Amino acid sequence: MKRIYIAVIFLLFAAVISGIELGYVSAKTDLIVSKIEESDELMVNNDYKKAIELCKNIEKEWNESAESINMLLIHDYVDSIGINISKMRSYAENSSTDLYFAESAGVKKELTSLKESEFPYLENLL
Repeated sequence: MKRIYIAVIFLLFAAVISGIELGYVSAKTDLIVSKIEESDELMVNNDYKKAIELCKNIEKEWNESAESINMLLIHDYVDSIGINISKMRSYAENSSTDLYFAESAGVKKELTSLKESEFPYLENLL
């Protein structure tokens, strides 16, 4: 009977840890996506200085959270998102709005995909 209790405790522990990881990744990706959308709005209004500054902040925040996200997820996805955020900043600095928006859309899609890959859907479990 002790084995069953221990197994249930381990199962609950794993569920709690998984829930915390899901919440953390979800919150970080949502925050970054909202900041990218704010930067997009600045680019639409041709406010390049503020957009560049916001892109730098996005890049810094992603790099800080990437350290902990790397422990939880595949490094290639996290690194790719970081590189693409850097490209966004570079395009904003060069006032290349078309390239900026193409990269912005790609980063938002990658972040959304990263978030959705953590949900306990059947397709993610198989």
